[in-house]
Amino acid sequence: MITRRLAILAMAASAAMLPLSGFAQDKAEFRFLTAWDDRFDGTIVVAQRLAEYVGKASDGRITFRFSGPEVIPPNQQFEPVSRGVFDFGFATPIYYLGTTGVPSAFFALPPDPAMWREKGYWEFADKELQRFNQKLIAFTSGSGNEDFYQIILREPLADGDKPLAGKKIRGNKYYEPIVAPLGGSLVNLPAGEMYSALEKGVVDGVAYPIAGMQRLKLQEVTKYMMRPRFGTSPFSVTMNLDKFNALSPEDQELLLEAGRRVEESSTQEFATLADETITALKEAGMEETALDSELFAKAETGLLAGSWQTAIDGNPQTADRVRELQDMARANGDAE
Repeated sequence: MITRRLAILAMAASAAMLPLSGFAQDKAEFRFLTAWDDRFDGTIVVAQRLAEYVGKASDGRITFRFSGPEVIPPNQQFEPVSRGVFDFGFATPIYYLGTTGVPSAFFALPPDPAMWREKGYWEFADKELQRFNQKLIAFTSGSGNEDFYQIILREPLADGDKPLAGKKIRGNKYYEPIVAPLGGSLVNLPAGEMYSALEKGVVDGVAYPIAGMQRLKLQEVTKYMMRPRFGTSPFSVTMNLDKFNALSPEDQELLLEAGRRVEESSTQEFATLADETITALKEAGMEETALDSELFAKAETGLLAGSWQTAIDGNPQTADRVRELQDMARANGDAE
C-alpha cells in the first residue's frame, strides 16, 4: 500500500512540473485531492460543485481529476497540495491543525461566509494559507447554523450529569469540548472505519456531520441520535499557490468566482441534505435520545471556547496569529 501510494505521488509530482502558462486559451485538467469520497455530501456539495461551476464557466476547457482518502489519508493531504503534487485540496481545517491553527479557528466564528468576507476573516485565512503555498478558493460554513453535527449511539444516553460516561466516541479534537464534559472519551478513527468499529464495539458512538450519514449505513449499527444537534463546520478548498499564480488573470478570477458561488450555494444544500438524512435515519428505525438542556448549554458554550483553544494549541508557531484573529473577532462582536 505504501509503495503504491509513493508511486502515485511520484507520477503526480512529475506531472506537476509541466508548464501551466496559457490556460486562458488551452485545456487544463487539475488534480483535486479530497478528504472524503463521494459518500460524504460535502464532497458533492463543495468539491464537485466547484468543478461543475468551473467547467460550465470555462465551456469545458478546465476539468478536474479527483482522488480521495484511498490515495492519501485525510490528515496527510495538506502537504501534497502545498508541494504541488496535487493542484487542489478539499478538507476541513481540523485535518491540518498541526500545520496551522488559523483556519480551524473558524469553527468558533458565526457560520456565515459572506460575513467572513465582509469583515476580513476570509482574507485573514487566505493570507495564512499562502504562508504554506496555498491559495484559498472557497471557505464554506456547512449548513449556516449551529446544528451541522450529531452524535449517534448504540445505546441511549444515561441519566445524570455524565450521560456519555464510559462511552467511547469516534471523533477528532474538535468534538472534545462536547464529548469530554459529558463523560465520554474520544477515539480518532478514519470515517471509513466507523461502521466496522461500531459493529465490533470498538466504539459506542460516532460524532460526524449529519448530511449524508445514511449513505455510510451507520443506521445498521446504531439506534440513537443524540439531541440537540450542534456545531458548524468550515470546509476549505485551496489551490497550490504556484499553480494559481501561473494562471492568467482571467482564469484566476474564474476560479475565485466559482469559489464564491460554492460558498453561497452550499449553505442551503447542506441544510436540505441534513433534513433528508434525519428523515432517512428515522425511517430506518433510529430514535432520538435527548440531552438535558442545561447540560447542553454548558457543552455548547465549551465548544466555542474550546474551538478557539484548539486552534491556539494546534501549532505553537501559529498561535499568535490565531489570537490576532480572535482579537479581530472580539472587536467585531463575533467572539467572547
